[in-house]
Amino acid sequence: MKYRQWKKNYKKLHGVNPPLELDKRKQRRLAKKAVKTIRLVDFTAAATRAAEALTNAFASVMRGLGGAFDTAGTVCRNVADNVQPIEIRGRVFSWQVREYGNSLYAVYEINALGGADELRAVTYSQKAAEKIAEILESDHLEHIRQTSPDRIQRRNDAADSLRAAVITAYESGAFGK
Repeated sequence: MKYRQWKKNYKKLHGVNPPLELDKRKQRRLAKKAVKTIRLVDFTAAATRAAEALTNAFASVMRGLGGAFDTAGTVCRNVADNVQPIEIRGRVFSWQVREYGNSLYAVYEINALGGADELRAVTYSQKAAEKIAEILESDHLEHIRQTSPDRIQRRNDAADSLRAAVITAYESGAFGK
């Protein structure tokens, strides 16, 4: 009865019901209701959704950064090739992108000496597969340039002489027309 009388007196004096800050009974009732509501919430589902959203956001940021770094790398590689071109004619290894199954793309290492093609990478994106092939090729060329620059000149000379021999044989009629 005490609470009811207090509430009536407050309303009579001020013309409105007591505010939440003064009404202790109402505060306790709302606190109990909040505890019940929290018990009913499925925290694992909420945490899973939050983790998924964070993962997706992080992946999209990384894809954007990766594209920017790819572009910057291509620009730097083009500048380096213009300053000091790397060309090895008659190379033994090259890389090729082919479809692999229904929705995948694969990077194969092609051996010019008649060896079997070797699978090097599989990805969902053709663009990513082409980038992998480009990186493998540039890494191989850079490795040969760093480890044995004299081999590059010998290989280029051999390729030029082989090309000249084939042209000469073709012009002399050694190949049937």
